[in-house]
Amino acid sequence: MFLPWFCIIILAVNTDCLAPVADIEDLEDIPVGEPVLVEGGLVVTVLKKPKKCIRQATPGDHLSVHYTGRLNDGEGEIFDTSVKKRIPFNFQLGSGRVIQGYEKGVPGMCKGETRTLLVPASMGYGENGVPGTIPVGATLHFTVELLTISDGELPPPAREKLCYVRGEAKPCSEVDSK
Repeated sequence: MFLPWFCIIILAVNTDCLAPVADIEDLEDIPVGEPVLVEGGLVVTVLKKPKKCIRQATPGDHLSVHYTGRLNDGEGEIFDTSVKKRIPFNFQLGSGRVIQGYEKGVPGMCKGETRTLLVPASMGYGENGVPGTIPVGATLHFTVELLTISDGELPPPAREKLCYVRGEAKPCSEVDSK
């Protein structure tokens, strides 16, 4: 998806020029430097790609990344970084243990790739924020470098508790608790 020059100029403030994609993994190739709008308001931009991509991150994979998180945009105040600590951040993609901006912006990354994720509050910490660190309703900007990908499987979805009514099993959410 190539953007007209006037869209690139105003993109830092307004993403109206971009047509959103449902999932970042729906795109076969994301050109370096071209912002991609994902449904929900996430903007993903590839900064650097490896010469050869042997494997892409997919849900279930265990990932190790270096990141720098800023408030508002790429020039905002840094609220956290793994780079200065020299300790990568590890998580399982798709397990729901990271913010939705990561869950939606990281799939398809290759080892050695660097992306920025401009995360709207609804895909970050929302109306709760993180007291003392991230204000309520904050837009976040992450620079993420994927260091390693290893195999993993997502656990099966939690089974809903069953309640028995007159000998018949029904999901408890459907049973009237009078």
